Amino acid sequence: MKNCLSSGLVLVLITVATSIYGQAAYTQTEKRLVYTVVERQPEFPGGSVALSRYLAATIKVPNALVRKNYNTGPVAAKFIIDELGYVRDVRVTTKPLDKKAKKGMQAFMANIIAAVEQMPRWEPGEVDGKHVAVFYTLPIEVNMQ
Repeated sequence: MKNCLSSGLVLVLITVATSIYGQAAYTQTEKRLVYTVVERQPEFPGGSVALSRYLAATIKVPNALVRKNYNTGPVAAKFIIDELGYVRDVRVTTKPLDKKAKKGMQAFMANIIAAVEQMPRWEPGEVDGKHVAVFYTLPIEVNMQ
């Protein structure tokens, strides 16, 4: 029990220290380091233009949201790009949902998750010339017109 508490405290202190001092921050998941700051960011095959095209082609906005011209607000997909370039642990963040749009927004978020999970392999991020897992936040711009 004492070992669990002390190792948990060390992890918290490391997280606090890295965020305070601005050094390469990382978190521990599945016994692998996942960086938030790297020397070279992961890159989608073909770059940001290809990524925008991929998202436009694969993410569909549900008709319920289009009919209501619902303002989704800021939407972001957060995921890990592992050291081999595969996408893992996809999550979507959005503004709090009101009851009227909840069903449509849940379908929209499911579409985003499916599209991100099916992405081709990325060029992984690098630290000290080695491929590393990177936590990545991808803002999703929604245009209802």
